[in-house]
Amino acid sequence: ILVGSVGVQWLADEKLITLSFKAMNVGGVVLGGLLFGAGWAVAGFCPGTAVGALGAGRWDALFVIAGMLLGAALYAEAYPFLKETVLAWKDYGKIGLPETLGVSPWQCVAVLWGSGLVIFVWCEYKRL
Repeated sequence: ILVGSVGVQWLADEKLITLSFKAMNVGGVVLGGLLFGAGWAVAGFCPGTAVGALGAGRWDALFVIAGMLLGAALYAEAYPFLKETVLAWKDYGKIGLPETLGVSPWQCVAVLWGSGLVIFVWCEYKRL
């Protein structure tokens, strides 16, 4: 993520790629973040690691994958209701973190790198 953030931002600055964002919808972000975090805390897997764990023979990951599929189906069924309620809370349009904070994208990259380095040093210090 650290190396990729530099590469992607450089490509965007050079106009070799165009970054596009989904709408920043407060209700969707809050509800989605809570559900994603709760699922990760309970299951111990995020979607990517669940698939990887299944490939490594961790059969308990099947329950997580089944839960993800069930959650996606429930979201699809509930979408008309959610569109009128939670997803209508506040929509800031298609913006990214730098636009939200009013800073340069490179400042966000620098903070990401600084945070990453602090975490790496802390993990080394704790021998994690």
